[in-house]
Amino acid sequence: MFETGNSTADHREQRTARLAENALQENVISLKFGPDFLDELTGLSQSKRLFDIVVVDCTTSGFLFVAETLIEAAALAKIVLELQGAMLFVKSDKAIALIRESIVGQLAFHVFDTLSQVYDYAPNLGTQIQLTLGTKTEISKESNDLSEQILMSSIPVMTTFGIKLKVGMESPTRRNIVLAAIDNYTPITTLAHKLSKKLNFDELDAELHALEQSGAIYPLYAKIPFLVHCFRNKLPFKLKEYLFESRLITQDHLDGLFFSVANSKVSERLSLGALCVSKGFISSRQLEIALQDHAFYGQGGEGEKVRIFVDQDQELKVHSLVGHLGSTEAAGVLQSLANNRESGVLSVEHKDIQFRAVFEQGKLLKARQGKIRGNEAVVEFVSTWKEGIFVFLERQAPSDLADDACKVTRPVDNLLLDSALASDNIEKAWKGLPKAGDTAVEKVEDKTNLFGSGNMIDPVESYPLTAEEIHIMQRLWNQFDGLASVLQTIKKAGDITTAHAATAIMRLLHYNLVKVAVVDLTAPLEKFQSIVYNVANLIGTERSNALLRLSLQASQGYSAKARMFQIGTSGEVGVDLSLARMAQLSLSEVVKQLEDWQVNYIEYCSHEVDIHALRDIVSLVYKGQPPGP
Repeated sequence: MFETGNSTADHREQRTARLAENALQENVISLKFGPDFLDELTGLSQSKRLFDIVVVDCTTSGFLFVAETLIEAAALAKIVLELQGAMLFVKSDKAIALIRESIVGQLAFHVFDTLSQVYDYAPNLGTQIQLTLGTKTEISKESNDLSEQILMSSIPVMTTFGIKLKVGMESPTRRNIVLAAIDNYTPITTLAHKLSKKLNFDELDAELHALEQSGAIYPLYAKIPFLVHCFRNKLPFKLKEYLFESRLITQDHLDGLFFSVANSKVSERLSLGALCVSKGFISSRQLEIALQDHAFYGQGGEGEKVRIFVDQDQELKVHSLVGHLGSTEAAGVLQSLANNRESGVLSVEHKDIQFRAVFEQGKLLKARQGKIRGNEAVVEFVSTWKEGIFVFLERQAPSDLADDACKVTRPVDNLLLDSALASDNIEKAWKGLPKAGDTAVEKVEDKTNLFGSGNMIDPVESYPLTAEEIHIMQRLWNQFDGLASVLQTIKKAGDITTAHAATAIMRLLHYNLVKVAVVDLTAPLEKFQSIVYNVANLIGTERSNALLRLSLQASQGYSAKARMFQIGTSGEVGVDLSLARMAQLSLSEVVKQLEDWQVNYIEYCSHEVDIHALRDIVSLVYKGQPPGP
């Protein structure tokens, strides 16, 4: 039974009403992406209510919707979002956001490669993602270590208005307690410890936000996502960009300053910072802090740079440390924390990989890198990490390190020796591959059942391999398809260390159970494309494309194998290797399937094209003298 137009409209209105009723107190709403998504969003726009955050759950559909849907959603986002509000499209591992950055509705488009980056950009957005996705994602607030370090080491500076408020304080309200503690030189981490008996950190954070919004202190929070982005990606920036992104000055301020400079004598011109102070936009103390941030975070090329913040107050030592791996080696970071008897959490991240370790009085207690935990996580970190950002903070251990499997049972010095041996084994294995870890290898059929024979021995030390060692070899062997690189395969496995994988690969090569992928997909693909191009010149692109589709169906049917092949509107022939991996095909199998498709295409074309002309086309293409591009 079909719904009438009126009943459908009523249903949509009722659903929109329910959505509005379910909106959170924080002015946040969650939607599920589906056929009714745009209708629901349209209903919200008609409700005349503005939202700070709209989270769109795309975990089921992924980002496979057409661009037109995103464009329509963007038009509605201008209507339903508050100023600086965000519409987040979220998968289990990635997110995109539309941010309403101006009152006239201008939107900014942001792409977050990991959900942790959302926390770095704006912690409240990350929190709402966690609430929406729940157990569908492992994202946690602890992933925001770099943002936390920048925040905790930031120094609140009072404006002229804030100084007047401080002078006129009478009652001991929470705001006045915080205002009294601000002296323009004390960082937030020290303020938190000084005031810990009177208010907790969340209360301090709320009061600092309120003081910023009232104009009692200079903007403090806006700079954090900007500095995180620049520091993580080693992007240098100018003082002008820092002042603007930190909301210390506006675009109108900048335009006015440049106009003043352009109309003043060269001998009387001041630097941008001095001009901002002279115009009263910021104080001289705020300028000092801006220059310090610019000097450290804004010089992207200095990989060895490390900032250590230390404060001594009431016999309480507060440490935070941040820097880039590079000339500072992973082993050096661990050794330094151990030698200095530090207590806290070390977090190191590079792209979507993160290593975490807990120290107590210099003793390494727990460690984790994804599914690799404990001693092995430390060895993996030291032996493989060459790039990344490290942050050390004095704070409680995060919940993802509570598992007993994360316990480190050996001293740091012993683990560093193990790591040096692991590095040697990895290097030795990579030398046997033409492109080192980026080489693609393909499994060879185990015709003699070597894995089950119980007769496999280590080719170097000649001892019988254990069941665990054979299990690792077999797991990797099953994954090697000639499409993904060795390193990609190790990463996909998740719980196999690079050192163990490298040793397993050397053994697999010794037993001829894997081979370096020598099949070239490019050459057969180019030949097929050339044949298609020249046939299309004879019978037309539209007719040729129809034959391509028919021949693909004839050779592959409607299987997962068929979906990896692509046909462009102009007759382009392509292969999506990610879909080939999903179909669990090896490179050799992909090439064979491509050749089967080509044979069927030529067979179909023989009924449409003069057979002699078709033979000439194929012959010239395979002789290396293609009649077309």
